[in-house]
Amino acid sequence: MPSPLPNAELVPSLWFPLVKKFYQAHYPSGKPNKADPIWAIKENGAILAVARLKQIGDDQLLTGMVTIPSRRNTGLGLHFLNNLQPILKQKNCYCFALDHLTHFYQRGHFQVINEVDLPKDLRTRFRAYRSQGRNITPMQYFSP
Repeated sequence: MPSPLPNAELVPSLWFPLVKKFYQAHYPSGKPNKADPIWAIKENGAILAVARLKQIGDDQLLTGMVTIPSRRNTGLGLHFLNNLQPILKQKNCYCFALDHLTHFYQRGHFQVINEVDLPKDLRTRFRAYRSQGRNITPMQYFSP
């Protein structure tokens, strides 16, 4: 019987250099910011998955969610999203999912929305990302 998956935890500032190294290794375009709450799943002191919740006005943007390659497609990512549910429902929460990951986020209670339904600050950011050629879909979290 496999061991239970570890739970997500808010990363203390002391771990920031490790998170930065994690992003450099697994998602080089991800730029962690000490000001953003960063959540991680760790096992035996090693980071398995990480995500940031960028606070933008009265809303939050789930961004930079990354799982180590050896643990992808194992249920860890969905477990991570489910662990974050109490945090995701504190404020309106959005994500700009890579097009090929929309189904994954839908399983985690995000729904595809029209970009005009994004709050103004997020809509501006979304359009800027799209103009850079990113294939992303706007999504919003809806509590189950």
